[in-house]
Amino acid sequence: MRSVQVWFNRIAGLVIIFAVVGSSFSCTRSTSSQTSSTEAALPPIVATVNNQTIPTKLYQMYLKNGREALGLGEKTEAGRTKIDQLREGIVSELIDRTLVAQEAQRRGLSIPADKLAAAEQRSINQFGGEAKYDEYLAQHHLSHDEYREVVKWEVYGEMMRGELSKDISVSDGEVKEYYEAHKGDAKFQLPERVTASHVLVAARPNLIAQQLKQEKNLDGEALAAAVRVEMDQRRKRAEDLRRKAEGGADFASLARQSSDDPGTRPRGGDLGTFGRESHPKVFDDAAFALTPGKVSQVVQTDYGFHVIKVFAREPARAQTLAEATPEVRNALLGKREAEKLTNWLKEARRKASIHVNEPFRFGSLKTEFAQLGSSH
Repeated sequence: MRSVQVWFNRIAGLVIIFAVVGSSFSCTRSTSSQTSSTEAALPPIVATVNNQTIPTKLYQMYLKNGREALGLGEKTEAGRTKIDQLREGIVSELIDRTLVAQEAQRRGLSIPADKLAAAEQRSINQFGGEAKYDEYLAQHHLSHDEYREVVKWEVYGEMMRGELSKDISVSDGEVKEYYEAHKGDAKFQLPERVTASHVLVAARPNLIAQQLKQEKNLDGEALAAAVRVEMDQRRKRAEDLRRKAEGGADFASLARQSSDDPGTRPRGGDLGTFGRESHPKVFDDAAFALTPGKVSQVVQTDYGFHVIKVFAREPARAQTLAEATPEVRNALLGKREAEKLTNWLKEARRKASIHVNEPFRFGSLKTEFAQLGSSH
């Protein structure tokens, strides 16, 4: 058997490939040129797991989606190696999903009809509707009932994850121990942030030009001159608003009355608390140059002219234990869940009667399932 880390890496990696089905790659119409003659001649069954067969059609569906998602081809040695790794991973994942579904059924975890229907509808929606869903199934020679088994795998997986994880917990002491050991890590560092509001005077030269051209039938240099005049007028309006704000006028009232930003105007221009790279650079530079209570000069961006007021600053710092606790707890829980699933799958494989047909014994599967086949 492979090591726990190899198992975990495979499980984590195959999540991406199996998520591809029903998502952005679900409705591709690529030709079968990527399918080698070897794939075309495969037997109808990939493997038998405790007398339950896994159809080759599902393997081919995942392989096609995985190759398209990862952009893999057979023209290079590296490409062929990655395709072989993908094939091995898909066969292993199909076996594991079958084992998980069988265990869920053994434990009496039935899927309520409404939950299955909702999961099916999510898949249909991800495909882009009934027509594209039917097109995809036809492309892979799958019936609705056959693809429903794929949906059931997903639901059983969620149910078994809950079953295997229900006794897993992380104590406050363990959270604190992890935090103390890693609080210097980048993921726990909070950047400098400011809390600010703004008033916007919208001024996009291209939109102004379109409006003036339509209203005044201007063109050429005459239109360009009119645009400059209008931009100057809007800048002066922004300067007037800045003087009012600097003179002590209520900034929120100014924004509600005069801002052209529909997103923040109802909130009195409130932008919340943010770090750098949240807005255009010139905007952030102006905001982070202010001390609390101060108003910026007029700042021009592609949106127009802004007047910014900063109300609070937070220096860069490490997260406190209280702030980091949810993230740390979830990370530790996730790690333990993965370890428990990996160990459970190793034991389930050891106990199961598994036969993988010869054409599907890729990589380490050649020896692993030869051994399993001889011992069951």
